Amino acid sequence: MLFGIAVASQLLAQQYKQLTDVPTVYIETENSQNITSKENYIKCTLIVVDGDNTTRYENTQIRGRGNSSWWNSDKKPYRVKFDKKQQLLGKDFANAKNWTLLANHGDKTMIRNALTYRLGRFIGMKFCPAAKFVDLYLNGNYRGTYQISDQVQVHKKRVEVDEDNGWMLEVANDNSKEDPYITSTKYSIIYNLKNPKDEMLTVDKRIAMGQWIEAFEAAVACNDYTDPEKGYRAYIDETDFINWYVGAEITGNIDALYSIYMYKEADEQKMHFGPLWDLDLGYDNSSEKSLLRNLEAYLGLWNRPFEKILQRLWQDPWFAKACNDRLNQLVEDGLQAHLISAIDSLRGAIWQTQAKNFEVWPINQKVYDWEKHSYYNTYDGYINDLKGFVNIHIPYLQQAFAQKLETAGINSAKAIGPRNNGAIYDMQGRRVQKINKKGIYIQNRLKIVKQ
Repeated sequence: MLFGIAVASQLLAQQYKQLTDVPTVYIETENSQNITSKENYIKCTLIVVDGDNTTRYENTQIRGRGNSSWWNSDKKPYRVKFDKKQQLLGKDFANAKNWTLLANHGDKTMIRNALTYRLGRFIGMKFCPAAKFVDLYLNGNYRGTYQISDQVQVHKKRVEVDEDNGWMLEVANDNSKEDPYITSTKYSIIYNLKNPKDEMLTVDKRIAMGQWIEAFEAAVACNDYTDPEKGYRAYIDETDFINWYVGAEITGNIDALYSIYMYKEADEQKMHFGPLWDLDLGYDNSSEKSLLRNLEAYLGLWNRPFEKILQRLWQDPWFAKACNDRLNQLVEDGLQAHLISAIDSLRGAIWQTQAKNFEVWPINQKVYDWEKHSYYNTYDGYINDLKGFVNIHIPYLQQAFAQKLETAGINSAKAIGPRNNGAIYDMQGRRVQKINKKGIYIQNRLKIVKQ
């Protein structure tokens, strides 16, 4: 029996070759049929060639995935479903049936999603989709460089809540809403209900989700919204929320507020946020609006209704200080150097495969109308552009956050009442008798810095 397996493996190795120094994936659909739907799976066989190991997966299924990347691109992304759980990224990652094959076609570096996994780990987020680059053949035709990545789903080592009862919601809009969903009354935000699924999503569970959404948005809008017990902070895991939001601003992703994941156990009050995901237009790779020197929360885009909530939160001195402190701590911990090093590492990891990819997909031509229209004749042109964004955007964020913190402190001091006789307020909006500690204070609408 073992001899038979060895012979079969040798035959596979003779038939399927590794193209470059990353694994090569061969997908052969049943009867060589085309993949035309992102709703309906078709059967396929998947073969992975990785060095001396050639593995064949029978009884596998594949369909399209994505929205604009599916409908507007010839290099299409896919979702793969195995009949048994597989550890495609190794033992430290999920053992799961569902995986994604990202095309990264609008990102000429093809590393923005993988870079964000490393950013998420640096920030300390509980889950960020991981990445493994491969060369892909589909029904015998070479399709270019792809990325195997986690599906964003409730699953061990992904979004870890109870599969039957835990909640996972996705903030969406009219272009990305999916049944079942709830539209809030206060801010008119669409929330896709991603978990529980199917028959586990009972009427009672759906009502409970709707009630939480309404209570959260009411707490954001109420007069006591800055109160930690009466306001919005009673409904969010503060650490997760700040990490998610600061991370989103670091990535400069035009789609960061287009799709936001949040999750919690059914009996929890506070919602967790994350992961950072869908970054092909991130790091200022969009023609819609540059994020080089702009904040996500103030772009004024009609299809990102969560902007309204973030703009409200920026008026709260606690939120402004938390964001400012977290960003400055990350910078102090080496954020810029970490990202630049990660870019260099990923460049090296896909150097051979990217060269093959751009033999098929022209490196200096437009893919989407909404991608950044800056084109180069070499791969390193795009890598240098990405590094330039990191080196400009992070110092900008530090300045922008500091200005928001100052504004929040002034507004908070004004809201407390008239500042007669030179009343002094700290950055939490609390009146103090004397300036004894180091920090920033407001007196007569002027900032006082105690060194």
